[in-house]
Amino acid sequence: IEARAINEGLTLAWKKGFRKVVIKRDNVLLIDIIGNGYVVDNNLPDL
Repeated sequence: IEARAINEGLTLAWKKGFRKVVIKRDNVLLIDIIGNGYVVDNNLPDL
């Protein structure tokens, strides 16, 4: 659920023109996976 929420939030931010976004979460593994592009269901454009 957390990964999907971050994914949807980043997608919305990208569509609205935001290119630099700070994500503050305590799930280091999740942030590392997203930051390094290892998301399996990756619908995000390259950031």
